[in-house]
Amino acid sequence: MIDGQNKTYYVTSLWLKSDIELKNFVLYAIPTQESDVSVISIGNDLHTNKYNRSTEAQEAFVASQTYPGIQNIVLDNIIIDGNRALQPALEVRDGGKHGISIKGFSNNITIKNVTARNCVTDGIALYRGLHTTLDRGVEVFAIRNIRIDNFQAFNNRRHGGSGDSIENFRCTNSRFENNGLDVWGKFSGAKPAVFNGNVYGNGWIMEGYGLGSGIRNIIFDQCSFISNAASGLLFYDVANSSDRNFIFRDKIKILNSTLDSGVQNPTGDFGLIFTSNIENKKNHMKLYNQVLVSNTTITGKILLRSVQNVHLLDVNIITRDETHGLLDYADNVSYLFTTNKKTIFTWEHYNGKNIQ
Repeated sequence: MIDGQNKTYYVTSLWLKSDIELKNFVLYAIPTQESDVSVISIGNDLHTNKYNRSTEAQEAFVASQTYPGIQNIVLDNIIIDGNRALQPALEVRDGGKHGISIKGFSNNITIKNVTARNCVTDGIALYRGLHTTLDRGVEVFAIRNIRIDNFQAFNNRRHGGSGDSIENFRCTNSRFENNGLDVWGKFSGAKPAVFNGNVYGNGWIMEGYGLGSGIRNIIFDQCSFISNAASGLLFYDVANSSDRNFIFRDKIKILNSTLDSGVQNPTGDFGLIFTSNIENKKNHMKLYNQVLVSNTTITGKILLRSVQNVHLLDVNIITRDETHGLLDYADNVSYLFTTNKKTIFTWEHYNGKNIQ
């Protein structure tokens, strides 16, 4: 166990190996012109600058390139400040400057009592990596057994959190708020991330890049995803579900949580989104399967596209719109109230079946 004794350290990147516990640190990012420099790095998939070409980074590249990857890491009682107001944003790839970056194969990582704020890109990013074989049509999970508790992600330039290629993920008692917005500062890092001229930072995004980006057994419990630029929670994948190697993105639970549609959402008034791309939504095989949302308040609507077997249990949807959500090629959607509050949900829906 490495104990920082609650002292403040100014760093570029800390490269972690297997079997490490990092505890009681305050970490500030040193401003740099380079992209792809995250404060805490577990795994590496690039050799683009002096930081990710270092000896430690090279070791992380090799260790995370194949299964089982980097394992058995605990981060506890750590504050990470990405110092974005003093950093250039480097718009290419949004800079790749996260608070915590997990790339490639990894297993059994615990993150608790951690704050990631003011990062140039995301507070935390879990990514299958450019250096693995997962972009070659293989549906394998790179990142397994992730436990996050009491994690605070706020004022980050893009998303509070992001991820893909994950199996067995549980995030509890955490906040993803005020991400994707301006902060005061003269450098471009103070400005929010934009795409096609629009801000788009979400509380958390599970963004898939096709086969190899699957997610399974995902739980968010007692979490807050509010006051971000865009949606509280967004699940999106470009995978073609007609591919013979495709596996469902499934067993997803959102429990006892609070979401909203953000403050400048370019997609409209949607607080919770599950969606394929438009080209694949008509596939016979749905993209997402077995979704449970329970005891959760959503200020804004729900968007379900290419989803099946969705159950809403004691869900409160607050919207000024005439409908509570958009269902587009969504099947087997139901809801139930066990309390005195009874609401009849109305949907705008297309090409779905078994819609309550």
